[in-house]
Amino acid sequence: MPPQVLAGAPLLVSPGTPAPKGPLTFLGRFLTHIGLTPHAIFNQLYMTNPDIGPRPGRFSLGTGIVLGLDANLQKIMGIKGGEIHFEEILSRPTVNGGYPTGPAWAGAVGSYFAGIDQHNDIAGGWLALLTYQQKLFYNRGNFSVGRTHPRRYFFFNNCDNFLNCTDPIMQASAGILPPPYATWGSYITARMFNDISFEMGAFEANLNQYFQHGNGWRWDTRTASGYLLLGGFNYRRLQISHLYGGRYQLSGFFNSSQYKDPYTNTTHYGRAGAEFRGQQLIWRRDHRHPVPSPLPEGLNAFGALGFAADPAAPFKALAEGGFSYHGLFKRKLDREQIKFSYVRASKHQMLYQQRTRIQNGGDPRIGSQNIMRLEVSGHISIVPGIAFEPSIQYIFNPDNYYNPAAKKISSNGIVLAGQLMIDMGFLSGLSAH
Repeated sequence: MPPQVLAGAPLLVSPGTPAPKGPLTFLGRFLTHIGLTPHAIFNQLYMTNPDIGPRPGRFSLGTGIVLGLDANLQKIMGIKGGEIHFEEILSRPTVNGGYPTGPAWAGAVGSYFAGIDQHNDIAGGWLALLTYQQKLFYNRGNFSVGRTHPRRYFFFNNCDNFLNCTDPIMQASAGILPPPYATWGSYITARMFNDISFEMGAFEANLNQYFQHGNGWRWDTRTASGYLLLGGFNYRRLQISHLYGGRYQLSGFFNSSQYKDPYTNTTHYGRAGAEFRGQQLIWRRDHRHPVPSPLPEGLNAFGALGFAADPAAPFKALAEGGFSYHGLFKRKLDREQIKFSYVRASKHQMLYQQRTRIQNGGDPRIGSQNIMRLEVSGHISIVPGIAFEPSIQYIFNPDNYYNPAAKKISSNGIVLAGQLMIDMGFLSGLSAH
């Protein structure tokens, strides 16, 4: 999934960098003049599991091509603060992706931590965004409505690396589609004080359209399983206005869908949980403020705590933390991270995996509920508009969430990944920055 889908994802181009002249420069300037800003971004993710999972030594590839357009309605129609946003994401080619997960990459690696990173695209594309946004009260208020995804607003990317910020509580336990799959949704935020804002959102819960090979363009709700409510607070101090900027977000969720306990096979409605995420600049090389750049070289600390209040949820709790260094060797967009993650699987999830293994003639032991990951990763800017993100993960006590029928309990092991991102709109001159 392309990085710009997630709130707080790393940049491909520094703010204020002029777009190079390219074959589409004239078209880009014309569209900007009339109030339209197009963008086109290519990303490709490569993963392999040398020694972990039910089928080690496998390779996978996922692709995301984002084609989008932002319309400034004040310039076009005189609607002050009004904007329309559109994105279609194409997801071909892929290798060893898709659903069901057992025979695909996710089933080869087994563990949720490693399997969730890769695309599992069934359809060749998906409508990822089509919203009307209205800014109010001199930007102190803001609301959006249309086809969108919760992670554009909640559970922000605090790790400075797309691969580093997967979320088992928000995605697996809350039971929503991963980004960029959009459904009906609305979001509103209001700045209560200079640095504190309140936010809430309501979204359609609809996994079924994905499983039915949908593409996001079927807008009825007959396949919806329920609704997802999110709310919380944001505390944010921008680096350009504070010596030590940071962001903290406290969010709670409730999904009204019907859930089935994988072990007892009983069903119930509703699942709730909460998560706290933060990122804080703790050291900066210049030791002074103000500075001409909002991207100072320095060390950031980040972390998250989350839980799901349902014994049938696959994962009950999340705790993670790490450090990210910004701007090493005076390369403003570069990020280097180290991160440790802990997730506690529910007892019912591990009993279900144990029972499924036994039914297939496999290991009768129960797997550990305590799953951990140590990850070293980076976001490396090659040239403005092109970046690469390498990642090395070592997973302790891996689960088999994506392949419960596997006969063996997986041993600790390594997952290697790399993601290439190209801002095609910027490099072609189509997108204005």
